[in-house]
This record gives sequence, structure tokens and C-alpha cells, in this order.
Amino acid sequence: MNHISTRQNYSHAHPPPEKLFTGIFLRWSALTATEKLVCANIVLLPVWWLLGLTNYLLPFLSLGIIFYEWRRYGRLSLKRPSWAVIALFAFYAYDYIDTLFVFLDAYPSIDIPSDLSVNPNNLVKSIFQFSIPFLVWYIQSKNLRVRLQVVAWACSISVIQMLLGWLVFQFAFPGWIDNPPRNLYAILTGKRSFTPGDVGGWTNYLAFYDEDRVRFFFGHYQAAAAFLGFVSLIAVELKNRAWSCLLLATSIFLLILIGSRSIWLALPAAFLIRFFFTLVKLRLTALVFAFLAIFSFATLSFTPVTDMISATYTDTASAVADARAGSTEGRSKVYKGTLKRIPDKPIFGHKVEGPPALEGPSVFVFNPPRIGSHSFILGDLLYKKGLLGMVLFVTFWASLLTWFYQTNRGRPICWVTILALFSLQSAVTIIQFTMIIGTLLCMLLHQPSQTKLRPLSRSASWVK
Repeated sequence: MNHISTRQNYSHAHPPPEKLFTGIFLRWSALTATEKLVCANIVLLPVWWLLGLTNYLLPFLSLGIIFYEWRRYGRLSLKRPSWAVIALFAFYAYDYIDTLFVFLDAYPSIDIPSDLSVNPNNLVKSIFQFSIPFLVWYIQSKNLRVRLQVVAWACSISVIQMLLGWLVFQFAFPGWIDNPPRNLYAILTGKRSFTPGDVGGWTNYLAFYDEDRVRFFFGHYQAAAAFLGFVSLIAVELKNRAWSCLLLATSIFLLILIGSRSIWLALPAAFLIRFFFTLVKLRLTALVFAFLAIFSFATLSFTPVTDMISATYTDTASAVADARAGSTEGRSKVYKGTLKRIPDKPIFGHKVEGPPALEGPSVFVFNPPRIGSHSFILGDLLYKKGLLGMVLFVTFWASLLTWFYQTNRGRPICWVTILALFSLQSAVTIIQFTMIIGTLLCMLLHQPSQTKLRPLSRSASWVK
């Protein structure tokens, strides 16, 4: 009889994961390649600003990915594109065809205003936009993930840089506003010295702030506001309360310095959405609907309550509008003129911005912006690209939201609030590059299960 030796089966325990933090510092060796790339690009935002490459970050990133894939695999190993990728490629192809035909003056039915210059650089920038659907395709194909804490740490460093930059430029170099120097890109391309009236060319200069409003390391107020709104919603998700509160408070302070009215309205709405999801998670949905029912009944049934809410709403709207009365008046003219002219070319749109919006009384503004500007939804989509462009973009957006829902496991709920924030902002501003980057980061965000941590603990790790 053969002797059968038996031995106890021990489970082979996996080694514990490498700690992500050493005190308050991120452990670089604990990051994946994707996390290192994301973290480095966020932290180096001031460098891209000095070089003048902030708006070209996504095309350079796409070229780097293509070079990496080709060198390692000899090809681009991508999966079959999703409907979101196909719709977004179609949208930017439609945009490029419009730009090309406008440049060649090949649209006989389109009247280009005589004072509207058609720049050949727009053709190049339209090609760069194809990097956006490519990155969406790459993220979905590779199923890339970046931990929430890594993005939050990088954003924390960026917020500290913005705060220190404001202190330096506000108190050490108060005359910087009068004549900001050119960035490296502007120097190499022979751009002229700073001209305050060249609104579209401000990205060529190191314009950290203008008047009493701060741009930080971005070329536009709305871009800075979108980034800080993204950081604020990320901060709410952090388990470490001290870190969360400090990051949120600093972001709100910097948002006040920007003075963007759109973020004052959109960010509270995003926080309300986050609060609702918290109640749903705590299984207090019935309490939410009961509160809404009581609020609606009191508002509609009791005159004093109705009058108080109406007065509060009116005062708030007036305060926001009076914050920059001239800009409010100009935007009002633009939106009214845009809505009035959309039915003239509803299917394919007007392709270019219209004449200055002059209709109505002028109290603060005598040189108003153009019809079809200052709104992605109303201007870029409905006015310029018509219903065809609107259908292509809505198809992309609906497909992307479906993908988010299908891959929701392990993803922090802040993706909902961040996308809601960007959607609300896009009604009153063009799509800023920080909105695009924020959406791509939402696709990457991942939040593994965590143990409860003590705030500001001296242990080797904040997050395990």
C-alpha cells in the first residue's frame, strides 16, 4: 500500500500593498504608471503655464501615448470603439469640416461678418481636438484606474501653488498686471507684447490676474473656476476629515478670488446633488421626499413663506447680476440675440459667431460680445453647429453617462457631481480645457475600500 503523505494546506497570503503615503508625502514607488503620469501633470501646471503649453497638454499626452504603445507593442492595442468614442470622433470631424469650409469661404449661405477674422491656426487647433476622443478610447480600452487619493494629493499641491502664487503676485509684484511678460511659446513664435484688448490672445502671456480677478495658471477665469470646482468636489470624498476640510476651504477661498458667477450658482447645485446621494446611501430617501413635499406645500399655501422665498431668490439673483453688471448686461444681450437667430439656420447652424449683440438698451456695455458666444450649449452647439451638431454631442454624452453607470463599481460618487457641475457651467461658458481634463479624470477615478484613519495621524500612511 502506497504511503500517502499529507500536509496541512496553508493559504498563501498576499503581501500587504505598499503604503501610499509617508506622513503627508506621496510615495512615488507605490504609484502605477498611470497614476504617476496624472499626478505629475497636475503638479506641473505652473511649468506648463510658463511654457505656454497648458492648452496643448492633451495633444502632447496623446502623442506620448502613441509613441509608448508603438515602441512597446509595435501597434496601438485598442479595443473596438464604444458609441461614445464614435459619436465624439464624428462631432469633432463635423467641427473640422466646418472650420475648413469657413476658412476656404466654401459656405455660400454663411455670411461671415467683415470684422471677424478667420485665423489659419484654427485649422491646426481643430486637428488637436481629435486627441480628446482618442484619450476616451484609450481609457476605455485599457480600463485605466487612478486612486482618488492620488488625484486629491496632486490637486492639493496645485492648490497650494495657486495660493502661494496669489500671495507673491499680489504683494511682491503688484505691477505685474500692467504688463505681464510673454510665455516661452509666445517668445518662440514671435508674439507681440501684451495688449489688454487682445482677449483671445491672453494665453500667450503670464497673466496671473487682471483687475481684481485671478486667473492663476490658466488662460481664463472659467477654466480656473472649473478646476477649483473639480477640486472642491474631490475634497468632499476624502475620508480624512482634516485633509478634506482644509482642501475644501482653500478651494472656496480661491474661487472667491476668481469672481466667477457661474461657479457660484453651479457649485452649490453640485453640493446639493452630493447631499442627496448621501441621504440615499443612508437610506433616508423617504425623508428627502417628505421634506420636499412639506417645502412645496408651505411655499404654495402660505403667502408669507412664498413672499419670503421669492424675495430671497430675487435678492440673490440681483446680487449675482450686480457683481459684474456690465458683463451681466452683455451676456443678456448675447443670449437673447442667439435665441432669436437660432431658428434662421436650425439644422446645420450659422458656423461662426454673429455680429455684436446690440439689441436692447445699453447701460453698462457699449461694445457687447458677439451673438453665439459665451455658451457651449446655446452658442457652440445650437447656434454654430445646429441640430446636427447637437445630436452628435448629445449621443456622445448619453453614451458616456451609460458607460459610467455600467462601470460604477469601485468608482467614487463624485463623478456624478463633477459632471453635473461641468454641465451647468457649459450653459454660460464655452467648454474649457479644465472641463475636458476633469471629465477624463472622472473616467479614471477609482476608490478602493479603506480603513478608518485618524486625522493628521503620524503613522506612515494616511491612506492604505
